[in-house]
Amino acid sequence: MERKDALAIISNGHGIYSVKAAQEVCDAFGVSFPKNLVQAYESDRHPLGVTMLHGPEQGVWSLSLAQHVAKCLGVAEKAHGFLGRGSQAHEYARVVAEKLGMVEA
Repeated sequence: MERKDALAIISNGHGIYSVKAAQEVCDAFGVSFPKNLVQAYESDRHPLGVTMLHGPEQGVWSLSLAQHVAKCLGVAEKAHGFLGRGSQAHEYARVVAEKLGMVEA
C-alpha cells in the first residue's frame, strides 16, 4: 500500500477496516501494529450500530488507527480541538502528512 492510500484510510473516522488492511496502513507509515487495535464487531442490523452481514467480525476502527499512527510519529498532540470522528481523523491525517512531508503547497 502506498502512503497516499494509507493517508486516505486514516482520514476517515467512520470506517472499520480488516486487520490485514490496518497492518498494511501501519507498514506504509513504518509504525508498529499492536494487536490491541483489533476489536470484535457484532451487530444485528441495529440502526445505530455497525452492520455486519456475517458477524461477528474482527476489525480496526479507522479513528483508533489514525490516532495510533499519529502517536507513533510523535504528532498526535498537534491534532486537538476537534469534535466528531470525521474531524478528528482528518486532523490526525493532516498532521501525519505534514510530518512526512506529504502536504502540497
